[in-house]
Amino acid sequence: MPASPHLHVVSFQVPFPPTYGGIIDVYYKLRALKAAGCRLTLHTYRYRCAEAPELAAVADRVLYYERATGPASLLSALPYIVYSRRNPRLIEALTADDAPILFEGLHTCFFLNHPALRDRFKIVRAHNIEHAYYNELAKAAPVGYRHAYYRLEAAKLRRYEPQLRHADALLAITPDDRDYFRKQYPGLRTEWVPCFYDDRRPEATAQATEPYVLYHANLSVAENVRAAVFLLDEIVPRLSPDTRVVLAGKAPAEVLKRKAAPWPNVRLVADPDQPTMDRLIAEARVNVLLTFQSTGIKLKLLHALAKGRGHCLVNTPMLTDRALAPLCTVADTPDELSSAIRRLLADTPDGEAFDARTAYLRTHYDPAANARRILELLP
Repeated sequence: MPASPHLHVVSFQVPFPPTYGGIIDVYYKLRALKAAGCRLTLHTYRYRCAEAPELAAVADRVLYYERATGPASLLSALPYIVYSRRNPRLIEALTADDAPILFEGLHTCFFLNHPALRDRFKIVRAHNIEHAYYNELAKAAPVGYRHAYYRLEAAKLRRYEPQLRHADALLAITPDDRDYFRKQYPGLRTEWVPCFYDDRRPEATAQATEPYVLYHANLSVAENVRAAVFLLDEIVPRLSPDTRVVLAGKAPAEVLKRKAAPWPNVRLVADPDQPTMDRLIAEARVNVLLTFQSTGIKLKLLHALAKGRGHCLVNTPMLTDRALAPLCTVADTPDELSSAIRRLLADTPDGEAFDARTAYLRTHYDPAANARRILELLP
């Protein structure tokens, strides 16, 4: 590895603000690589979001591209998330030098097997087993256009996935994903590199938590809407009327607004800015994190463990990395979850528990160490 390596990073979306899913992994990976002395050229697709001057702090150069959305991309035999990112300006920029390339997600791999990149060192970060993820999205979506789109996209992604063989290395985000890719593509070097996140210790960690329950997520995503509806339909009615429940996240679906409205103890916080979200997570006595989709890493769990001063209550599908189980309370049925909420609300966490959790995360999920692992792969 050169003393000051240069790396192209192709991101599927503008990785700022780092508030959801794979964007968290991308942003904090950039920050860790930059801190490790890597020169970074970031290529990113501007889709339903603005350019972010803040990215100048984590990349030496930032290039923006438009996605080719619309029927032509939707009707392609290739996955929509891949074919809509076929911007020719990207391949022009990537071939301006011979630096290695990190493709963030299968989304960005349209040019992975391009003849002009045949001799380039190429890494793919797999944020999910994408066809499995899209099948789960289909299960969560009502029958109709969105359900049909997810089913079709899942089939296209399954057919497209063997393109990964054109990479020199693949970075899986969970141990289970690593095992899957190693089995499917035994000739492809595949490593588990845990997801990157904001590991900065929150201020005033000894400050007491507040007796409320928080569910936070992108509340427009079908998977998260399903979990929030489950919370409102199955858990809230089992709690006492004075139990404060907060749902917070981006663009809440209308169904959540309707279902939350009759409950005076439920507050829906729409589109909180990052400081507000961080405060809600830090002060919640109980961060409830639920999913019915056991794919990929659940970054909101990692964020809650790192930033929250209270308890983390999860259901089994949230633990895609089972090593995090000792840091959480696990419950699955409505009765188990509501009972756990009552018990945890009565249990004020102490600073020692938070310190032990932080120490565990820094040992196993250290962004600096994981950045070094990526750089060690480079020729």
